Amino acid sequence: MKLTTLKRKADKIFSIYIRKRDTDYRGWGKCITCGKPVMFEDGDAGHFVSRKHLKTRYDPRNVHLQCRKENRFESGNQATYLRKLEDKFGREVVDELMEAQHTPHKLTQADYLDIINKYGGELGRC
Repeated sequence: MKLTTLKRKADKIFSIYIRKRDTDYRGWGKCITCGKPVMFEDGDAGHFVSRKHLKTRYDPRNVHLQCRKENRFESGNQATYLRKLEDKFGREVVDELMEAQHTPHKLTQADYLDIINKYGGELGRC
């Protein structure tokens, strides 16, 4: 399977995992940045550190349920996202995520398959 195909599949499964993780049994959750109620299918898996950085793209500490307005039109509302992550994980984790974006990282076919299997398997537990 081509890397681009695996990357798309990993993105889709990871997005579903994040949105399920951050919603209740009825499919409702809250946007990490604005707190607005968001339905699973209407939300995004919003990245704090941009998803272009492969080192943190699939790190669940870096990705949370976010309303589409905040994620797509407010550039993720980074200042608020930063505060929310500091409250949730502490400054050390936030610094680790921010530092990781400066680390070149490539994912192999095996890496993508591991991501697909890991988060695909987690879906049954959400």
